[in-house]
Amino acid sequence: MNACQKNSVSCFACCGLANLDLPSDQKEALLDHRTHEFEKLNMDFSRFPEYRQRREKEEEAIPRHNSETYVCPFLGYLEPRRPGCMIHPARTGDPKSQNYSFYGASICLSYDCPAKDREEENGHSLYSDFLESSFPEQYHRLICDSELYSLLETIPDFPDSVCKAEKPVQWLIQLIKLRLKHPQSEKNTSFERLMVRATQQEAAVAALFRPEDRELALTCLKELMQLANRTAH
Repeated sequence: MNACQKNSVSCFACCGLANLDLPSDQKEALLDHRTHEFEKLNMDFSRFPEYRQRREKEEEAIPRHNSETYVCPFLGYLEPRRPGCMIHPARTGDPKSQNYSFYGASICLSYDCPAKDREEENGHSLYSDFLESSFPEQYHRLICDSELYSLLETIPDFPDSVCKAEKPVQWLIQLIKLRLKHPQSEKNTSFERLMVRATQQEAAVAALFRPEDRELALTCLKELMQLANRTAH
């Protein structure tokens, strides 16, 4: 298990589904349709290219938030309500099976969002565990939010300092709830990067939160930093 596939939730931001300008129920219907069609292939690799071409053609008219962000048709349901890569080597038994996708196996298997990369460096999953338990319905929107993550990393000893103690977590929960209100968090693809320095808190908060939420977001962040500093001392 890692940040992509947790015990009860999964993240699929790098596959581009969030780039489709569709309501959640229509995205779920699309995943159902893909999964149903893919299962008819019976893992016959020779039929993967035709499936991909057909799905790309059928989905090309769906509005995109960003015309340059690819939406992979091999994203489907691995089990009920758990999206993931239907041609991942863990399913096919072939380490190169993702070469049938647009990005190819080398990119698909090596790409890590900052949160996943940091967890693999540290050897623990505090942040993804916290999101899994506190925000299961929005997990896939939050774990990949590299803009928010870069801001959270300015908190001393993050995530240890804020994902263990009860009081700091409440400020973190409040901050994340405010982030979820921003329209950008609906369409994160994990490729976004914060265009201002995260250490410039006011500028970063202005980029990540709605105008009406910025003052409270800044308060939450300052409280988290103060609590983290006290813990460190």
